[in-house]
Amino acid sequence: MRPTHLPQAYNFLSRKFLPQLIYGSGRVRAFLLCLEPGQGLPPRTDPEELICYVIEGRAMLTIGQESFPVSAGDFAAAAPGQLRGIQAQDRVAALWVHVSAQGHTDA
Repeated sequence: MRPTHLPQAYNFLSRKFLPQLIYGSGRVRAFLLCLEPGQGLPPRTDPEELICYVIEGRAMLTIGQESFPVSAGDFAAAAPGQLRGIQAQDRVAALWVHVSAQGHTDA
């Protein structure tokens, strides 16, 4: 894969948020989240590990039963099956990476 300058891939949509798949393989799916204030991913469990890196903006990140304020430069991870979600407080760009032990069936 060629290098991607993530800010050039930003696609903020005011009506509906859509994660942008920027990389996918059998075990890894990397999404660029471009969230307007109030948009996000509701907390849920997934069978994959999660890695989250906030590129810009401020949000509330749910990991397990706790919520944390995060901002540009913050990194977090969630274990397989652990609750995770994100809610933008202002305009947010974040890298949201799912890592599967067995591989994705839909990648």
